Amino acid sequence: MQYTALRQLTYGALMAGLIAATPALAADQVAADDTEAAQSEFVSDSKAMARDAWRAGKLESAYLLNRHLNNFSIDPDVQGDTVLLTGKVNSAVEKELAGQIALGIDGIQHVDNRLTVVNGEKLEPSNDSFSSKVADATLAAEVKIDLLANSETSGLDINVDVAAAKVTLRGEVASSEERDLAERIAKNVDGVASVENKLNVARS
Repeated sequence: MQYTALRQLTYGALMAGLIAATPALAADQVAADDTEAAQSEFVSDSKAMARDAWRAGKLESAYLLNRHLNNFSIDPDVQGDTVLLTGKVNSAVEKELAGQIALGIDGIQHVDNRLTVVNGEKLEPSNDSFSSKVADATLAAEVKIDLLANSETSGLDINVDVAAAKVTLRGEVASSEERDLAERIAKNVDGVASVENKLNVARS
């Protein structure tokens, strides 16, 4: 009897200890889960911020390289796949062009174009002249970006002109191979109808 009573007391003490420890263990697990979730959320937010910053930087570079726009008056704010454009431009053509270039950036699907036309110029988007100016300026920016992105071409030394989707390349390159590569890059841009290569090879 004494042995049985002792065993029951021991068992009861163990159970009491487990019950008492359970809330603490549960609290520790919840804290660990919260910490892990917070860390995961931080990493996710950091990646999103880096992605948005990369897209904004690429868009600002596109504006900088486009001779039809004054990029210092355009402020792009990228949030995920959407960009908000604020600032001032000189014409309705520039406003439309800024929006089209933004849509050409990888990952941007929507543009909230709140750019203000400072001189009050009004052009209808359906106008052929309006549409062609926007399309040509957009193509010029895309070709220039691709030339700069390629380490084998001197993008800064190559001038890109576009008229009716026909690209003309001018400037000086280091070799005939670079001249041919620049032409291929331009031809690979969607929307380019033809490329006239007027690049000169520098004499050694």
